[in-house]
Amino acid sequence: MIGFITSLRHPLNASDYSRVEALALASLRSVCAQSSTEFHVVVVGNQPPGFPVPAQVTFVRVDFPPPSAVAGPQTGREAVLLDKGTKLAVGLLEVIRHNPSHVMAFDADDYVSRRIAAYVNRHHTAPGWYVQNGWRYCPPRRSVRPQPDFYRHCGTSHIIRADLFEAPMLDPCSVSQDELTAAFGDRLRDLLGSHVYAADRLAAAGTPLAPLPFPGALYTVGTGENHSGISMGGFGRPVSTAIAVEFGVPPTPRNPVARLRAVLPGGQAVVRRARSLLRAGGAV
Repeated sequence: MIGFITSLRHPLNASDYSRVEALALASLRSVCAQSSTEFHVVVVGNQPPGFPVPAQVTFVRVDFPPPSAVAGPQTGREAVLLDKGTKLAVGLLEVIRHNPSHVMAFDADDYVSRRIAAYVNRHHTAPGWYVQNGWRYCPPRRSVRPQPDFYRHCGTSHIIRADLFEAPMLDPCSVSQDELTAAFGDRLRDLLGSHVYAADRLAAAGTPLAPLPFPGALYTVGTGENHSGISMGGFGRPVSTAIAVEFGVPPTPRNPVARLRAVLPGGQAVVRRARSLLRAGGAV
């Protein structure tokens, strides 16, 4: 069985928390659409979701402080690592109660392949996998674009055998951030808070992850609630029926206007590109 874990940002650090919840519900529906029923999902946040939680999902409430006193989604890297890392650590402590062979953390606005649980269940002794190939996805444009080296760009990208987290024996319903930081040490950053270090750390420990042999996730951008603030930028392609079914997202409508919007860069991207070309011309 695989355990999926995710965290919800503090309401203070959101442009529109109702939008955060809407994105999370869509993400959960994608995760829960697995072709295998052998999975469980844990969501960790500061307040219970304002939507019905699917049957396969456990919600754990924490009273951690906001990562930044400044309202808004861009809170700074270190603040994100602490808030996300400790919440995912709580999720890990909760999900291991269900005895999963592997655990996958996902960002609560991303989408995952419906094949993941079945694949993991067929290879339950492997150290795990990283998502080498995936898609960048822009919901407003109903557009996707291939994202190579996916695990270097998106947090929804590692499936790790549960024992490799070396999770301490702590109560997920009462543990503090200080206790989590002390107990996990640098594993809090390397395996939970950030997606940048996990593959390298596990390879150095002699338990390397393998590339997942199919596109594993959609990296959602351009919502206004991303920590990174990254947008789609540039050209895209329509969301095909196959991708829509695989990840649980709506396909691009077949009318010409919708397809052009999916393919062509947005107005801001065009302006940025024009300014870049003008600057380059002036430098010559």
